[in-house]
Formats: sequence, structure tokens, C-alpha cells
Amino acid sequence: MNGASHRLVQVPPGVQCFLGDEARRRRSIEERVVGVFEGWDYEEIIPPLFDYADVFASQALLPKTYSFVGRDGSLLALRPDFTSLLAKIAAGRLAGRPAPMRLYYSGEVLRYEPPRAGRQSELFQMGLEHLGGDPRAADAEVLAIAAECLDVLGVRGFVLALGHVGVFGGLLAGTALDPATLERLRERVEAKDAAGVRDALPSGAVPAPVADALVRLTTLSGDPAILAEAERALASCPQAQAALAELAKVAETLQLAGLGRGLTVDLSEVRGLDYYTGLVFRAYAPDLGFEVGGGGRYDTLLARFGRPMPAVGFMLGLDRLALLLDRQGVRPEPPPRPAELVSGSGLGPGLQRAREKRAAGIRVRFEERS
Repeated sequence: MNGASHRLVQVPPGVQCFLGDEARRRRSIEERVVGVFEGWDYEEIIPPLFDYADVFASQALLPKTYSFVGRDGSLLALRPDFTSLLAKIAAGRLAGRPAPMRLYYSGEVLRYEPPRAGRQSELFQMGLEHLGGDPRAADAEVLAIAAECLDVLGVRGFVLALGHVGVFGGLLAGTALDPATLERLRERVEAKDAAGVRDALPSGAVPAPVADALVRLTTLSGDPAILAEAERALASCPQAQAALAELAKVAETLQLAGLGRGLTVDLSEVRGLDYYTGLVFRAYAPDLGFEVGGGGRYDTLLARFGRPMPAVGFMLGLDRLALLLDRQGVRPEPPPRPAELVSGSGLGPGLQRAREKRAAGIRVRFEERS
């Protein structure tokens, strides 16, 4: 088969196609997650598939964005992210709606990913955004919703790993590190590579106590009791300690609400999207070597669109959830009952019989009798 013929019958790398039982399983996952969102009084929003490219001006998203020139010469982009779109809509179309706003979405994003196993360019995300309102209450609410979604799906042994970008940012506040060095540091901290953190720091670039604290971030993970150790390790940096205190309050609230079992703290959670300003978290479970979702607080993003407002949100990846549930042996929804064959001595009467059975809720397969 030549190249042109191959392209006619094969989908491009990174995109997906689902059929029958596989599609039914994914729809079931989506319906159960959306049911949780609705149960917490979030309102569905269906944003556009593409928008002006500068809406997605995040440095983390820019290299992954599929952009194109519109007929009017505008630079447009397929959505690589829902949060930026919803922030724009909240500041524009919903400008007259008072805060707090609770919005949820379910749909596809498209991001360029180099061809690698387990990486897709077409991703189905289900998530929500809590815009405005008290930050502490909103943080606790979205974490409780994330936990309920995983419970409803039957995910076993899941963990919500909490971090705070203000810890890393506070340690480096006022330093003159270039963006490339900052990114290397984030990578090494997240990889829990203590030696790599030392190597990424230019000699004399930060005070010795700060360098020691950055290295300690690679080891500060575990149950919420680790926060006491973290407070001692970050004693030399008031800004980092303030972020740690915010995180401790969230963890305490969740424990009091009965969510302590699936809760951990991980201060090496420092990367994520660059619009995050506070709490960040990722959801993990056994049998999958990567997170199934995550989110965080982004209190400055809406100001870009002219409506400053605190906000927090999260998303769950449908593709990863389906894979996780399969690996954990969670039984899918039972298949529908077999269709009843309906035919008739003529096309019209046969079709009438089929319609009558459908009105009674019966699944049918219609065939004309020759």
C-alpha cells in the first residue's frame, strides 16, 4: 500500500477512534463523573473548539498548541486547554453573572505530543472550575469532588497528592535565575533528584539555606504529618512558610471531612501549568504509572481577561481512567440486551412494528423481509 492509500484508511498518530463496547465504556465513565459534577450544583458549559491563539498564551502550552491562520488573517488555535477558555468566557460573556460561578466541561483538547508510547495528541478531559468565592472553601470543595468522582468509578487505592507552588516560588523569590535554570530546577525537584537540584543551581546563585531547602523538597512527601517536618525545613523563608500554612489548612479540612485516607502531601509537586498560583494536586492510583488527573488554584489568570477573580479547578483524563479501570479489573457496565429482529411482509408494516417495539423500550434490529 503506498503512502497516499495508507493515509486514506489510517488515522494519524496521536488521535483515537472507539467503537461498540469500548465507546460504551467511555460514555459510562463520562456520565458517572458528570453526574457527580451536577450533584455539586455545577453548570455545564460547552466552549468553542478553537479560539484566538493568544487566549492560550501559557509558556507551558505554547509549544503544544495546534495553531492556524483563519480566513480573515487571525491566528487561531485548537483548544489545548479548557481552563483558559473558561476564564475568558467568565470575563466576557458571563461578565454580568455574580461570583462564585461553578462550571463544568467534558470534551476533547488537542495538544502536540512527540510520538511516544502512552502519549496522545487528542485527549478527552472532564473537569470543573470554581470561579470566585472563598478560596479555602473552594479548594476543599474541588478536592472533595475529585475524591467522589474516583469513588463513584470504583477506583481502588487512589491518592490525592497535594502541593503548593508558593513553596518553590517563595524559596526563589527575589533571585535572578533565568527561565531555563528555573525549568531545570522544577524538573529535578519533581523527579525527586536531590543531586540534580544541586547540579542545576549555579554556584552562589542563592543563599546556602535556600539551596538546602530546595534539595529538601525532593524528600518532603508522605502523609500530612510531613508538614511539621517541612515547616522546620523551610524556617528560613517566610514566603514559603506562608504557602505551607495554606496547604496545612486544606489538609486539615479534608481530614476533618473524612478524606484523610486518600490524602498525601508532596512538596515536589512544583511544575504543572504556569498559571497556577497556589494549591496544586494530582490524582494517582495503583496499577498506573502516571496521574489520572489534577488541578490547582490560578488566582491571576482571569485578570488577563479583565475580570480579576480567585479561581480553582481540576480535570480527570477519560483515556487514563479507562485504562486504569481496565487494569484494576473494575467490571464495565453490562452490555445492552441483544436486539430483537423485526421484519415484515412489507417495508411499511415492518417499520410500523419496529416503531411499536421501540415505543415500548425494546432494542430492535430492523430488516426488510424479501
